[in-house]
Amino acid sequence: MPAGEGGSGRRETARIVICAPTSLPAFFPDDLEGTCALCQQGVRFRPHVPARRVLICLQCYLVHAEPGAACEVLEEASAEWAAIGLEVPRC
Repeated sequence: MPAGEGGSGRRETARIVICAPTSLPAFFPDDLEGTCALCQQGVRFRPHVPARRVLICLQCYLVHAEPGAACEVLEEASAEWAAIGLEVPRC
């Protein structure tokens, strides 16, 4: 996914953000909530995700993603996961 900067300083080129369902506990107190674009389930995401994005829950991503689809872990997400001791996923 190409990177770009928007007026807010957030990356603006991500098209899909894969999110945790709200049925799981939150890792961070400042998580935001929204709705999966495919199944309408509640999802939780970080404040630094791009302003222009489509929120997709993890379950829908696993069901609908094309094999070999490219993904990118944002630097902000990697730093947050490492700070709480979680292994950063590899795409």
